[in-house]
Amino acid sequence: MSFDPFAGLQDQQAPSPTEAVAELLADSKRGYVPIRDVLVQREDDAPSRSAKLAEFVTSRQERALDALLLLYALQPIHLTEEPLPLGAWANLLSTRTPCSTSTVSRTFRVLEEMRLVTRSRSGPKTVIAPLHESADGSEWFRPGSNAAVKEGFFTLPHEFWTAGYSDRLHLPGKTMLLIILKETQSKQRPTFSMAVERAQRWYGISERTAERGYGELGAAGLLDVQVQRKGSARLPAGVLRPIYHRALRDPFSTSHRAELQRTAKSHGQKRVASPGGDR
Repeated sequence: MSFDPFAGLQDQQAPSPTEAVAELLADSKRGYVPIRDVLVQREDDAPSRSAKLAEFVTSRQERALDALLLLYALQPIHLTEEPLPLGAWANLLSTRTPCSTSTVSRTFRVLEEMRLVTRSRSGPKTVIAPLHESADGSEWFRPGSNAAVKEGFFTLPHEFWTAGYSDRLHLPGKTMLLIILKETQSKQRPTFSMAVERAQRWYGISERTAERGYGELGAAGLLDVQVQRKGSARLPAGVLRPIYHRALRDPFSTSHRAELQRTAKSHGQKRVASPGGDR
């Protein structure tokens, strides 16, 4: 009986959209994606604090926001030298509802018009590259990678995708998640307090969006809420005003995000210290 070198080889099934996302994210070995604060809210001295996140909400572009967040998460491993074809993007964005290549093309066209990505050709493939989150047209680079550039950023754990929250949450929930992530990045400020009446002035979103977002996060088991009652000279004697303090639960808690960053930093130092680690 002759030896068959191909014995045991069998065709594999194509990964599902969820499996494909998890496989690509696993290659980053960080466990999170950093996102600049300016995507959520502009600087204190800006004429308006409303940023690009509000534009996604007002134009109801949830799929475009999904695509942008995933684009950030996959940089630069799979997209610099080996750009994903639009068919692969269609699969990645089909975790909740089917997405066609034509829908993907329209989605990235929306992001291009928002000045958040560029599109170019590399042979038969379309190369999608992110631009700076401020939409000022400048080149994107990984937040925190250049010590000479001082800019605020927050982190979005990969569990957003791998634990299914990207599908369980809708646009209001994703919006409030990003806002609270931004506001609770520092361990000195692990809670967030905002009356929904201030949502428009602070972030450019409506009260209803804020209320629905809080509700979605609560229904997903992602919020702890503590009510504090405070007095004020603007209130009648004996009347206390309730203030709602909200904290994200794991996997989005401030402590969990800090641990992910510590682990990534430790692994990065080990790679540099090991032979060939700086190649």
